[in-house]
Amino acid sequence: MAEEKNRSDKILVVEDDEASSIIIVRLLNQMGFSKIIQAENGSIALNKLYLNQFSIIISDWRMPDMDGLELYKKAKKEELLNDVPFLMVSAENERGRVAEALKAGVNDYILKPVDLKLLSEKIEKLLSLQNDK
Repeated sequence: MAEEKNRSDKILVVEDDEASSIIIVRLLNQMGFSKIIQAENGSIALNKLYLNQFSIIISDWRMPDMDGLELYKKAKKEELLNDVPFLMVSAENERGRVAEALKAGVNDYILKPVDLKLLSEKIEKLLSLQNDK
């Protein structure tokens, strides 16, 4: 069972909506992840990136102060990401916006509401690609 797996990967969850943040953290816990650091917006997340190494970043798109795409671009420019996968999670489903995020270099994209099966598939794929490097 997923609950019995104790994953050593450290995950950064960037989400301004408390309910969404709770759901994502709960899903990650069900997948066996326990090293989860949360940030309420891109600015706070950027500070956490200076201080920590992460296995994956899961970020909402729309947030006050600094949105998810701005966070990605700034962290990439400041070389804080290296090969760390960046998974965008958003209610934003307009094709042009999704394409913009992927073109910028975001590794993958999930539409809200997030479900366990899809989140698990995306994370496993991204982590396996990272481990192959």
